[in-house]
Amino acid sequence: MMLLITVTLSAQTEVELKINHKLGTEDFELDAVGMNNLGHEFKTSRLEYYLTRITIIHDGGTETAVPDEIMALVRPEDELSTTIALGSFDVTSIESVKFHIGVYEPVNNDDPTLWPGDHPLAPKSPSMHWGWAAGYRFIAYEGFGGEGFSQNFQLHGLGNDNYFEVSSEVWVETVDDVLVMSLNGDYAAGLKDIDLTAGTISHGETGDAKKVLENWRDVVFGLYTAGMDAPAANLEWSVYPNPSDGNVWVSFKNAADVQSIQILNPLGALVQTVFVNAQNQLEVSIPESGVYFVNVLNESGEIMATERLIIN
Repeated sequence: MMLLITVTLSAQTEVELKINHKLGTEDFELDAVGMNNLGHEFKTSRLEYYLTRITIIHDGGTETAVPDEIMALVRPEDELSTTIALGSFDVTSIESVKFHIGVYEPVNNDDPTLWPGDHPLAPKSPSMHWGWAAGYRFIAYEGFGGEGFSQNFQLHGLGNDNYFEVSSEVWVETVDDVLVMSLNGDYAAGLKDIDLTAGTISHGETGDAKKVLENWRDVVFGLYTAGMDAPAANLEWSVYPNPSDGNVWVSFKNAADVQSIQILNPLGALVQTVFVNAQNQLEVSIPESGVYFVNVLNESGEIMATERLIIN
């Protein structure tokens, strides 16, 4: 389901792309414990990736390419979010964004010493350039898994054939007259279907190194969806009207096991919490238009069910 968030602005508006760095729904940081879809816990010791060739999708599907010189070496270990200034564009509403992970041909196979020292493609330590024939490491993901986090994993994905495009919905807001497109990067999802229990070393264009790049393409980026696939725990409930003008009723057949409901924006930021107190029906007011998620939590603070809510 494509999420459309419309912000009306004048022509030639400054636009930025903001990526919030996450492990699941928690903020990313080195040595924090994460878990992939196989249930394998891990700690990250290094994570870097290139983001290039960005395209803004706006005004009913119009695609505007950002100049190729706008690129970033994203290092989630350095900051909670990475913001990339894209330039000024004639847009009135933004719907989504496309970008690529890695470095495009023929730049991928150029001499990195030709770039100024502060450029993303200049030589780095530790190195992000594998060699002239192979090009740059599109992603360098390293850490520890297995029992007692004793097993080292190293995943360096590269290769011109693996220069994948990402397409993602975004949350749009205006900050100091700049139009900011935000999305989340879930780096636990970047290790989907990769065995971290016995040590995995994969450098190159195939195997788990390629799988990491495919995960970056397919499952890492997007908006808040935690709980959307969770079973409803035999909970009979409803949120109405949906869409709404801002005044919403949440109704339960039996609220005895329900502690609270949370309202979150598409980035997973908490907007408000309402304690149920065994009420089978309660009213919630959400003044600002947009798309939200309503989480129902039990007495242990676990998500029992989630519903998407649109406020017009």
